[in-house]
Amino acid sequence: GAIHEILSSLAQRAPTIICLEDLHWADSSSLDLLRFILSEFRNAALFLCVYRSPLNLFTSHELSGMGETYQEIQLRDLSASEARDMMESLLKTESIPIELRGFIQEKAEGNPFYLEEVINSLIESETLVRDNGGWRLTKPISESNIPTTIHGVISARLDRLERETKRILQEASVIGRAFLYEILEKTTQLKEQIDLCLKSLERIDLIRTRSLQPDLEYIFKHALTQEVVYSGLLKKERQTIHERIGLVMEQLFQDRLPEFYETLAFHFKQGRSVDKAVDYLVRSGEKSWSRYALEESHRYFNEAFTIFSHKPIKKKEEGDLLIDLLIKWTAVYNHRGDYRGLADLLSTRTDLAESLDDKERLGMFYGWLGFSLWSSGKPKDGYQYLRKALGLGEEMENRMVIGYACAWLAWACGDLGFVEEGILHGRRAQEISRLFESDQKLFRFALGGLGLAYYFRGDGNRVREVGEIILEYGQRHSDIRSTVFGHLFVGMGHFTGGDFPSAIEDLQRAIRVSVDPIFSNSARFMLGMSYVSNGQVQEAEKTLEEVIEYSRKFGAEFLGTLAQGTLGIVSIARGNLSKGVRTVGDTLRVFLENENKYRYATMEYFLGRVYFHIAKGGGSKRLSVIAKNLGFLIRNVPFADKKAEDHFNKAIMVAKEIGAKGVLGQVYLDLGLLHKAKGRADQAKKCISEALQLFEECEAEVYLGKAKEALATLG
Repeated sequence: GAIHEILSSLAQRAPTIICLEDLHWADSSSLDLLRFILSEFRNAALFLCVYRSPLNLFTSHELSGMGETYQEIQLRDLSASEARDMMESLLKTESIPIELRGFIQEKAEGNPFYLEEVINSLIESETLVRDNGGWRLTKPISESNIPTTIHGVISARLDRLERETKRILQEASVIGRAFLYEILEKTTQLKEQIDLCLKSLERIDLIRTRSLQPDLEYIFKHALTQEVVYSGLLKKERQTIHERIGLVMEQLFQDRLPEFYETLAFHFKQGRSVDKAVDYLVRSGEKSWSRYALEESHRYFNEAFTIFSHKPIKKKEEGDLLIDLLIKWTAVYNHRGDYRGLADLLSTRTDLAESLDDKERLGMFYGWLGFSLWSSGKPKDGYQYLRKALGLGEEMENRMVIGYACAWLAWACGDLGFVEEGILHGRRAQEISRLFESDQKLFRFALGGLGLAYYFRGDGNRVREVGEIILEYGQRHSDIRSTVFGHLFVGMGHFTGGDFPSAIEDLQRAIRVSVDPIFSNSARFMLGMSYVSNGQVQEAEKTLEEVIEYSRKFGAEFLGTLAQGTLGIVSIARGNLSKGVRTVGDTLRVFLENENKYRYATMEYFLGRVYFHIAKGGGSKRLSVIAKNLGFLIRNVPFADKKAEDHFNKAIMVAKEIGAKGVLGQVYLDLGLLHKAKGRADQAKKCISEALQLFEECEAEVYLGKAKEALATLG
């Protein structure tokens, strides 16, 4: 609930105050998400985070960079005078027995909860009684057996309750710290005594009324009290009560079950209905995902999967349920960008998926497996599975399977050099997505795949048009993910057309809006590329390093490897020539091995530009650069123009083969400029004319202007 509240506020983008209590009970994944939000959030908001030691939200290193945006207030133990003031407030008198003052000072040690519980215990045991407007002890405190721990004091108070009252309190503790009267009333077997018992518990301040409308709800005064009461039940008793609570809640809230998915999952998991627990965990995962609570969603799916993993699959129905769970879970893996983990998860269940004899499930399973393999740096294997998925969809004439398979093929094809095939798949997926208007995932994959295919071809205007369509869809459906995607592709369109300042602006907007790591880092990668192309080397380096670190953690190699190569270009621009060229060379070998033809052509072009720059003398103007790269310059300056031409020609060969017109035009333009610099006017004119024609076809106005200007200088 707390995580959902944060993300709802993020979605609204409005000034707000968010109070998060008892964070020391939160699981590690929720805390990781909270830390991410607190470190990335940039809008007007006040976060009040309450937790006990030894939890620390941030390390000292993280705090050093947060400045005045973070303030920590530590609540210390009560001093002797403060403890005395509290005792006088509780007993409503300044006349406190001397022995009681000494005992509290010695034993409570400034703990306000312990102090309060000790006072309550002494009153309930009639060791401390009212006397003429004051208080007196009926016997020495040493004879009253007051426990020395908070748990002990609470347990002692519980032991003095009447049997029925204690049972009601135990059943309430299984519901939770806060509990609805209606649930408790339908769960307990002490229906006639419930009202009297609750009044008694409220009178002795163990519980309090939390709300009267719309439903009567109580809450344990202290979370620790609820924990002690719950722990006092035998495991078998707890299981029985949890099961009853789950069944009662299903009956009571059948018209609004989604509100209670998480609670139902918890009760059935602690009870005996394993299948119900799995079902509600999956529903909770889907619900959290739709609310942008990604890590919370991942935790629910993982809990459901863990339950399945601990029991053998004996029936086809159980296998169906597991494959369905995996297919639903894939969306979470995708938005986290954990493609390595997803590929491993699905690969180990391929035999099961194939054994079920269900082509629709298998088609979606193959599709997600193919997409995860492509994304984790195995494009050839991914392509094969995507073709299998498409084949199954066409065999069944199942438009949903066909739509997803074509959408993912559009993403994979361009990377492998099948640019026109990718565009055809993307258009087909777009047509099918119109039949499933409410399926936002299919819409994003379909339009995104088409936009990426156009990007590979170099059609910047069409990439931008795709981005604008996605942006409009996101705004119309109040879908943050589509809005981010729209900004991303509008930025990519500007980048493809050579308008780097506009690209930077849109990509920064995508990062600001994004709540999913994969979208943030996809935009961050393109931002790094735009910074490089716009000459903002320092900004590019920082941005690309963030992408590389993210990719290394999750295995999003479709971003990481290219970011690494681009960082090599940045190293060269910063004067580290030898290191940069080596990094680019390593990246080229990876692309060649995996047949990432578009990326290979792009990186060959970048490397050609490096040597062209050296040939013009750009790599050796500063003495510091010369000193740092003396050996490299001695080896390469005499042959720089030849190396530049070789790399340009390799890029031209591959770009021609795959139909990457945008890259091809840029290579021809720079090759023409190289020929011009070497006095080869005819060859220069021929190359620049080729570039001119390609830029006209791609409607790349910025590059077209540069080509016309270059051609004009040749006469």
